[in-house]
Amino acid sequence: MAYIYQVSFTIQPAELPQLEIGAPLQRTLAYLRALLPSFDGFVNARAAYSLDDPQQVRIEFASVWDTWAQLKAHGESGLAENKVLAEFSPHMQIENLASRVYAEVN
Repeated sequence: MAYIYQVSFTIQPAELPQLEIGAPLQRTLAYLRALLPSFDGFVNARAAYSLDDPQQVRIEFASVWDTWAQLKAHGESGLAENKVLAEFSPHMQIENLASRVYAEVN
């Protein structure tokens, strides 16, 4: 069974350029995707943003882990997505930052 660590937050549509290649938020998400493979049990990670709401842009970052213990160790590390993104927040308005943990349905 796989476990998923998901972080989501919203930004204003005017801040969408922050996701373009080389922009600060894009670099932060790429940083996470580059460093997470060094953790035991890491399977993959995805980052996506919503297209359906003109009032706000929802960003989702999810990493997948082999075991509960490995996901828990990741969540307690300094590279947990919610910690890295919370440190990024002085650079732009990150709203509604939330993290959730899921178990894959078999």
